[in-house]
Amino acid sequence: MSASAVDAPDALSGLVPSRVVRGLIVAVLSGLCFALLNTSAKELTQQLPPLFVAWGRWIAGLVLIAPVMLWRVGPDGLATRHLKLHGLRGLFHATGYALWYEAVFWLPLATVAAIGFTGPIFVTIGAVLFLRETVHRRRWIGVAIGFAGMLVVVRPGLAELNPGTWMMLAAVPLISGSNLVGKKVSTHDKPMVVVFWQSAIASVLFLPAGLLFWHVPTLPQVALFLSAGLFGTLGYFFLAWSFRLMDISALQPITFLGIVWAAAMDMIVWGKTADLWTFVGAAIIVAATSYIAHREARIGRPR
Repeated sequence: MSASAVDAPDALSGLVPSRVVRGLIVAVLSGLCFALLNTSAKELTQQLPPLFVAWGRWIAGLVLIAPVMLWRVGPDGLATRHLKLHGLRGLFHATGYALWYEAVFWLPLATVAAIGFTGPIFVTIGAVLFLRETVHRRRWIGVAIGFAGMLVVVRPGLAELNPGTWMMLAAVPLISGSNLVGKKVSTHDKPMVVVFWQSAIASVLFLPAGLLFWHVPTLPQVALFLSAGLFGTLGYFFLAWSFRLMDISALQPITFLGIVWAAAMDMIVWGKTADLWTFVGAAIIVAATSYIAHREARIGRPR
């Protein structure tokens, strides 16, 4: 990570002096936004073709973010010197999420989140191999314990390998590749710029699918698209922000909290009841995440 990205002040610097704690806060906010995005997307895939939903979600995100950026920084603020990196990330992202939107039709959100938790394995290994990050033993322990908690949660579900399960297993390495490139580009561009180019490139890449599966959405569906666009944009904004503050491998245990948000959405929106194993697994995940957060805060605290 470049020194400028680490040392640059941000909107939370005055309230939270610790860079590590700020990174953890925005990472948690990112997870909450993604849970709300997933809820909107799953509801839409029950009514419309999943790939049309994927295209509409990115169009909605672009409609929301472009006017804000033009108002705040003008056309010059949208410029980037790293368009190739943004394009590479867009290829990873569009391919991975094409599979993801198909999978979310088949699977409960908690199962989607749980399978997605294999991502830290790819991200942590990739961070070591390609970003040359140093991953300390405690991070590996946190990832391993959180992964064990995920297995406790989805123990019955993993035995039923429907098409959605296979699609998620294929999507996870691609999404992890997108996150690794996103980490790299976030050291050069501000979070709003990263999210803008991500939305623009994904909208173009999903355009053929959007035209092929075209439907005229109803007003409630338009509201769901806007909800997905809003929470998706905020989620990636907070994610890019956290990438500027912390190593990507240190952030991975935080993603395990997604199973808690996903299970809550399953119960609140679709009335599904979580069993005892869900809460046992969630407790393991939260314990692992809290331990890593505590250790990282101590490491990042000035002596």
